[in-house]
Amino acid sequence: MAVGRCSSGWWKRRYFGRGGGLLLRFSIRQNHIFAFIAGAVFALVSITALAQQPSETLFQDVRVLDVVNGRLGAPTNLLVKGGVIAAIGASAKASQDAKIVEGKSRTLMPGLIDVHVHLTFGALPLAGLYDPNTTAGQIGAAAAKSASDMLLRGFTAVRDMGGPIFPLKRAIDSGKVTGPRIWPSGAVISQTSGHGDFRTPEERSRRFFGKPARAEEEDATFIADGRDEVLTATRENLRNGASQIKIMGGGGTSSAYDPIDVTQYTLDEMKAAVEAASDWNTYVAVHAYTPRAVRRAIEAGVQCIEHGQLLDDATIKLMAQKGVWLSAQNLIPDTPSMSAERRAKRRGVLEGTARVWQSAKKHGVKLAWGTDILFEPELNSEQSRLILPLKQWFTPAEILKLVTYDNARLLALSGPRSPYQGRLGVIETGALADLLLVDGNPLADIDLITDPQKNFSVIMKDGVIFKGDGAR
Repeated sequence: MAVGRCSSGWWKRRYFGRGGGLLLRFSIRQNHIFAFIAGAVFALVSITALAQQPSETLFQDVRVLDVVNGRLGAPTNLLVKGGVIAAIGASAKASQDAKIVEGKSRTLMPGLIDVHVHLTFGALPLAGLYDPNTTAGQIGAAAAKSASDMLLRGFTAVRDMGGPIFPLKRAIDSGKVTGPRIWPSGAVISQTSGHGDFRTPEERSRRFFGKPARAEEEDATFIADGRDEVLTATRENLRNGASQIKIMGGGGTSSAYDPIDVTQYTLDEMKAAVEAASDWNTYVAVHAYTPRAVRRAIEAGVQCIEHGQLLDDATIKLMAQKGVWLSAQNLIPDTPSMSAERRAKRRGVLEGTARVWQSAKKHGVKLAWGTDILFEPELNSEQSRLILPLKQWFTPAEILKLVTYDNARLLALSGPRSPYQGRLGVIETGALADLLLVDGNPLADIDLITDPQKNFSVIMKDGVIFKGDGAR
């Protein structure tokens, strides 16, 4: 994970070092923060209310953006019925009770998709989680607001890549909280000393001392060693409703136990996760930066690499040949909470960002885009702006396709485990009605999508208008 990773004790350890070598020495209470968060998500149900879905919505005089071919159509009408695009053009005729949205020749495009988020762990800053006066209700309110704000930025679907997400997802899906569609991974799966080993220095191995780490108890991570434990961890996430599996295959920039160059999990362990996921007709995504870690993941049958900024050209060509996805990010170089040690670990990753995007595009790798923001809620508002660095390597048409259609194709890799069956990322008859009405033409000015408050007149998810004409 690229932007930050922490928890009551593991937040302290991963940001400030371990044991007696803390980079910042101060006392942080050891309480039940994980339980705090998990319980708080259940409290979300009383915070926001569902926008009522109209039976029909007719968009009149809109110009439909074909993101696949990079074309803006002539003014037309579009009918949404039952959360699906029912008709486009002359056949788009609504009943008397339909809600009418006057498009005024504005652009109608698919909702934005972010395929690497951590919704629960992005709700509060580090200091807020340390504060003994912070209540479960406050965490719940922050998580609800974070989800709602993400939807109001035009992100109608996201893939959550690790953490206690299932209660929040259920609250959104039941309409008790507003937020994007969520493809959940559940707890990340890590070897001992891996990037997902979130134990505090005083927490000892479950295998030898019998007690799970607090992070494991609260569905943030599974520390799993050996084929049998990896199988169990994978199956436990699938039992809980994971749409894909996330495992840690290499070192991380925000972790103390694993240098960036290390490779994590043996080939047999990785294969165990892939086989279990495949039996459930879904896939494994692997956190990895280096050629060695990625090549091992490819050999194991992994279908998606998260990050990859240290890859060489030969490994990227191999990914293209094998049809393996690369889910990449444009990282924020520096934040106030970042330690000098962490800055040093991230330097190579930041330097490799441009190279990996260019090489992946040149070799035809299946590309997806995400943000990976954690525990720094002040960065959440930058979610849309993190699309803009792509202008260095892609045209506006290519960017719009990437953050809609291409990202939707990655979501579809979950197959029958996808929690929302249907087509996303396109405006076609029969596709799911996740739509943005944009003031202006983003093909001509891609920067329009970075100011959703000003430029998104209507935001619709699943046929429900959450911003604009008829929003509830």
